[in-house]
Amino acid sequence: MTRKETIIATILLIIFGTSMHFVHHVPFFNHFLGYIFPVTESVMAHMKMVFYPMLLLSIYLCISRRDIREIGAPILGALAVMPLIVAAFFSYWGFVRHELMVLDIVIYIACMIGAIHLAKRWRTFPFVQNNWRLWIVLILCGIVIIGVLTYHSPDWIIFADLG
Repeated sequence: MTRKETIIATILLIIFGTSMHFVHHVPFFNHFLGYIFPVTESVMAHMKMVFYPMLLLSIYLCISRRDIREIGAPILGALAVMPLIVAAFFSYWGFVRHELMVLDIVIYIACMIGAIHLAKRWRTFPFVQNNWRLWIVLILCGIVIIGVLTYHSPDWIIFADLG
């Protein structure tokens, strides 16, 4: 990705990911949309807001480059930063015992920038390019797992509505 393309992608993905958070307030929101868009104010919702924009980046790279081998790096970038979302949120939540929206936004933006940076670095690695079939399976598993955990989550704090 060129520098210009990276900057534009970063801005658009952050805007898209942030706006995902507010879709559950629109009148036409339904059960199906909840599989993709956040339905609660939880840590898992913020992880969704990284996974799906990075999936869009994967699809964009595959289509624009006409190369299926581009699919893996953005997903790997998303998966790499998801634990950081959990760690950062609970690092501050342990002290204040409630959500701080400004800090959540800063954490989200930092994680998106990190995921895009990692994707840009990893996209040319032979391991990433040669295992595109594995990344497709990983994407499908991620979609199913995120979808199931949206409405059938265990009673764990990362799925709790902390808003």
